[in-house]
Amino acid sequence: MPEYLDDKHTVNRIGGDANQGIYEQSSTPKHSIGEKLELADGRCFRYGYTAAAINAAELVSNDVSAGNALIETDDIVIAAAGEFSPAAGSKKLQITLASKDKNDFQGSYLQIANNGGDGTGEGHQYRIKSSSATGATTAGKVDIELFDSIKVTLTTASDIAIVASLWYNLIGATSATDYIVSGVTPIAFTANYYGWFQTAGVAIIASDGAIAIGVQLTLSDSDTGHVQLQDAYTEPAVGYALYASDDDGHVGVMLQGLTP
Repeated sequence: MPEYLDDKHTVNRIGGDANQGIYEQSSTPKHSIGEKLELADGRCFRYGYTAAAINAAELVSNDVSAGNALIETDDIVIAAAGEFSPAAGSKKLQITLASKDKNDFQGSYLQIANNGGDGTGEGHQYRIKSSSATGATTAGKVDIELFDSIKVTLTTASDIAIVASLWYNLIGATSATDYIVSGVTPIAFTANYYGWFQTAGVAIIASDGAIAIGVQLTLSDSDTGHVQLQDAYTEPAVGYALYASDDDGHVGVMLQGLTP
């Protein structure tokens, strides 16, 4: 049998060194957002950051209202200036966006969508290494640094989308929004703290309504972060029940359908 030395799971783990255990939260980052931790028993976790206080055993998603979860916009790529250039081979460019803080887009994805644009660079995606606050270098502009170089030169007419990491600005997931479920809290989290969020394997989640063993589960229609019986094929499954649960209790769940 595997030997677990402590709650940091310092043995039988893949990725994520022992800087922070799965039952710990931190006011400062100990790992990169989205970093993966896999344990020998099949449980997987991703490192994330909370935008609100969240109870233990709840489903979470990133907060679209924060303004950095999804941005679709036209004609905001800036022409070359100094070290910033949208030309092929460059890893740094500037875009026009107001009221952004430093690294709001760190770990996000820059996609060239060109919805009605000129098509230059369309269909390419780049992961963002870092981003500046608005106006850090040039008034009204955000500096973007990519992990990989631009493959096809962008123009000021290029339409882009920025899709945030699933594990940044996390809040309790609700079905009243178009949020994508990102994971499960193994502990109660304070707002604006960092920690691990479970994405695969055996988990425990708060339940909405009585649940029978073996049924498919989805995000609750009414209770933030809870699961309920999947009652429509259009509802994305988050896993299946490992045992029966009373109304408004907790239930063991084999997670499925989340990014592991």
